[in-house]
Amino acid sequence: MKTLSGIIIFLFAFIAVSGQMPASSPKEGANRNMAVDFSVGYSTPIGAFGKFNRDDKTSGYAAGGFQFQACFDWMGKKHLGLALQYTYLSHTFKDTASNIIPDGMKSPLGPGSWTNHCLMFGPVFMTNFGKLHFDAKILGGFMLSFSPVFSTPDPTDTTGSRINQNTGTGFGYQISAGVGYTISPHVAFKFNLSLLGGWPSARKQYTSQLIGYEKVKNEQTGLYYYTPVYSAPVDYEIKKAISTLNPSIGLVYRF
Repeated sequence: MKTLSGIIIFLFAFIAVSGQMPASSPKEGANRNMAVDFSVGYSTPIGAFGKFNRDDKTSGYAAGGFQFQACFDWMGKKHLGLALQYTYLSHTFKDTASNIIPDGMKSPLGPGSWTNHCLMFGPVFMTNFGKLHFDAKILGGFMLSFSPVFSTPDPTDTTGSRINQNTGTGFGYQISAGVGYTISPHVAFKFNLSLLGGWPSARKQYTSQLIGYEKVKNEQTGLYYYTPVYSAPVDYEIKKAISTLNPSIGLVYRF
């Protein structure tokens, strides 16, 4: 929450400074074909991402979180352009999720969270109607996910307490629309609503490994000897579905 509050304070401070900037002439405004925008807001998990069901392997156990994103827009003709965007998405687990033992695991999830990083690009529409700013984007790209739900037990540990942390990767997408007020020829303050999701997955393969020796008695001689014991090869594949609804506030700076 401290991080979220700091970003919001920064945005409003930037608005105050931008409002004092001298206005550009109509000719200068016509040449502004690039923009950067920043937004921050609340993130609500929907669908399987917020589901609390051990028997559903796509359950994410996610509670509400927050989203921050930064975007560069290159605008072409007819208010159309291309956008390159980085999005940070953070969600804690639901309180009761710490006691859930996911399928294939021997121990509970414990306290944890989701952290998702997305790098996406795609078409953007951006225009002004007088003082009213409007933009819309459809983006797709790469998603990197960190969460205990991608953890796998080490087969060489017979107690099940040794856990390997894995990283989920996959395709991410976002559909968004923003409406705001033009503060100056360069700056607009906006409210943004987006649907962001993805399908990260993690795969972990364990080969057969030596886990110890077993003492065996030779019935003919009565002597004891030791034989090696190996773990069975295991192949884990964990797939998750992320889907979030994100209202946010932000700034657009055109240059």
